[in-house]
Amino acid sequence: MTRIKKRCGFETDAGAQCKANAQQVSGFCFFHDPAVADKRAAARRAGGLSRTRPLQVPADVQPKQLHTASDVARFLAETINQVRGGKLDTRLSNAIGYLSGILLSAIEKSDYERRLSALELATAQARPSHIVPLESEMTFDFVQRPIAAPSQSNDKQETNQSH
Repeated sequence: MTRIKKRCGFETDAGAQCKANAQQVSGFCFFHDPAVADKRAAARRAGGLSRTRPLQVPADVQPKQLHTASDVARFLAETINQVRGGKLDTRLSNAIGYLSGILLSAIEKSDYERRLSALELATAQARPSHIVPLESEMTFDFVQRPIAAPSQSNDKQETNQSH
């Protein structure tokens, strides 16, 4: 037999009822039960204190050289084990995870660029000499055009002046 849960008995000034489930003893939820006001205050203080506690960082932190995806994977494995062992603060591990994702994207992009450059170089070196280069590889020398002949109106003026 399923038991129907009772809603909190608190009503707002506008008459709306709290939608949280009521505790069995009081008929109110934890947030509106007048009997647990001291517990609520202690919980608020504890929440505030946990936010202001310093980050837990291992004492033996050494810089890591993270140049490849494998380096990042090993570093993340170490970080996971430190969090699981209670040696590293979860806030710090979240930052490490986020920054590792950015670093992996940068490593991947630089790897693509390196591979593309190597492919372009190999293609250029393998091209037979009898193949005409692409238009983008051609260079052109521009020749200065001769100055245009005088217009007809100037010729008529000169002819009229000489007569």
